[in-house]
Amino acid sequence: MIVYLTYNDQPSGVYWSQVTDVVAHLNTLGGPSVRLVALVSGRGFRATRRAIRARCPGAIVLPMVPTMRRWRANAATVALLCRVLRPTGILCRGPFATWMALRARERGLVRRVAFDGRGAYAAEWEEYRLVDDDRLVASVREVEGRAVRESDIRLAVSHALVAHWRERYGYVGDDHVVVPCTLAADWRTPTGEATHAAGTVRLVYSGSSAGWQSFGTLQRMLARWLEERPGGQVLFLSRSSPDIHALVERFPGRVEVKWLDHAEVARAMAGCDYGIMVRERTITNQVASPTKFAEYLACGLRVITNPGLGDLSAAVAEHDLGVLVDGGDLPDLPPVTAAQRAHSRRYVEAHFTKQVYNAAYGRLMAVLAGR
Repeated sequence: MIVYLTYNDQPSGVYWSQVTDVVAHLNTLGGPSVRLVALVSGRGFRATRRAIRARCPGAIVLPMVPTMRRWRANAATVALLCRVLRPTGILCRGPFATWMALRARERGLVRRVAFDGRGAYAAEWEEYRLVDDDRLVASVREVEGRAVRESDIRLAVSHALVAHWRERYGYVGDDHVVVPCTLAADWRTPTGEATHAAGTVRLVYSGSSAGWQSFGTLQRMLARWLEERPGGQVLFLSRSSPDIHALVERFPGRVEVKWLDHAEVARAMAGCDYGIMVRERTITNQVASPTKFAEYLACGLRVITNPGLGDLSAAVAEHDLGVLVDGGDLPDLPPVTAAQRAHSRRYVEAHFTKQVYNAAYGRLMAVLAGR
């Protein structure tokens, strides 16, 4: 058996796509069984366990030791689970879970540990101050460095992330696989084409208003574009924020905000022309692989992004998937044609489904199985 260990991750669309869907997919590959073990917050524990087990019936969901400051104490729980489950390997989401698994490996309770790196964790904590605790923020670099250097194999979301590991942590060799954030298993893109008034170009932003989304920069860019193009419209599939509200007030009837159920998001996206994914040049963004990239393409959109966003900016330029903007103004954006929509959908089918990466997942499983 192989355990997929997560720590302090709550149920969300990202968790379903990057964790429960991955566990389900790994269990179709014909190797050893993979079982999810989730250490979650005690707040709302029963609801969280119910949600995770609804998606992943065999999952073991346990309360973590309270407060992030005491995260190392969870190593005792992981050690006990290893004694009971006797896994050959542990695939760990993030550096904290990896540290716990490495402790278990030191004690001879598991043979192999894999680090599932979803981004540049220390840089993200430093750049966006995820917790208001100087000592905890400072500790993440050491914990992440150990996860990178000491794991038996690594799973990275981008080649840019691997380059970051080499530069910051001295990682050498090629004991890693790269799998970008792919479409969720339940993603369903509506058929048909977008319909809106002639001359109208509709942009969509889908996602959170977290710091790395660079909403201040985006608000200024969209305001200039809306001023200069009377036929332009913007749809935010997001909770409102001061920056979004300012656009709604300034451009009534042309800027819309909706917070939809996950099942309704694809239909709303498919009625647009371009998906917005413009972010500031931080390390966090330079190594990222946002799931929204695949979702935009699956809906037949072209993507507006900037240079230096993980591996995705180069793909946009090389494969004609959208528009690169390097600060300043958005260019003139014509309506997206049926041929362009088909091109986007073909690209996502070839590059952003989990089945495309079966060889990478197979290599990961072989290491964790001790083969």
